[in-house]
Amino acid sequence: MNALLAVLLAFPVVVMYHRIDVWAPRDSISQRLTISPAQFTDELRSIQRLGLHTIGIAELARELSAHRSPVRAVLLTFDDGYSDQFRYAFPILQRFGDRATFFVNVGTIGTPNHLTWREVEAMSRAGMSIECHGIDHVDLASLGVAAQSYQIGRCVRALSGRLGCAVLAYAYPSGKFDAQTVALERQVGLLFGFTTDPRFQMDAQSPYEITRIRIMSGMSDPHFAALLQRTPAYVNFATASLSP
Repeated sequence: MNALLAVLLAFPVVVMYHRIDVWAPRDSISQRLTISPAQFTDELRSIQRLGLHTIGIAELARELSAHRSPVRAVLLTFDDGYSDQFRYAFPILQRFGDRATFFVNVGTIGTPNHLTWREVEAMSRAGMSIECHGIDHVDLASLGVAAQSYQIGRCVRALSGRLGCAVLAYAYPSGKFDAQTVALERQVGLLFGFTTDPRFQMDAQSPYEITRIRIMSGMSDPHFAALLQRTPAYVNFATASLSP
C-alpha cells in the first residue's frame, strides 16, 4: 500500500489584480479594482526594495515538489483577461524583470476589451504564467458536476493545446467552489486553486484553497509593503500529487 507523504510548506504571499489602466470604468467596483500604471510601477519597486522576487506557477510547483518553500517570493496574479493587462501591466513587468500569473476566461479571449490569443501567446513566451479562470466567469459552486467539469476541463485543454505547456492552476470566479471542484481539478492535473476570501475555505492547508490579497486603487506604498510581509500561510502537500 502506497502512503502519501504530507509536507507542510510555507506558501508565498499572493496578491490579486484585475485591471491596470490610465482610466477606470464609471461603476464603483471597477474604479476600486483599476490600478494606475504609476501605482503598479511603485508596487513593483516596493517588491524589489523589500528584497523579494516574483515567481511563476511552474517555478512554484518545482520548488514545492522538491519539498522547498520558495524563499522571499511573491506571486502576482491577474484575473479576467482584460486587454489592459497586456497594454500596461505586461510592459511594466518586463521592465522590472518580474513574472506574473494571468488567470483568463478562454471564452472571452478575442472579445472587446479582453486579451487576444496573440497577446496571450506573447505573454506566455515571455515567461508569464497563463492559467485557468474557466470558460465563462461563472461561480463554480452554483453548478452541477457536469457543468463544473466542462468549465474546468475545457479551459485546461484550450490553454494547454494553444500554448503547448502544462496548465497547473485555477482561480475561482467570485472565489467560490466546493468539494466537487477540487476533485475535478485533481482529475485534470491541476495542482493549485485560488480563492478570494478565507471564509470560502473548507481546509486552510489545501493547495486548492489558497487565498489572495486584493490590491485596490489608491493603496499606499506602506500599506502594500505591509501586506507583502504578512506571516505566510502553510499548505499541506502530498508528494504524489506534485508532478507538473
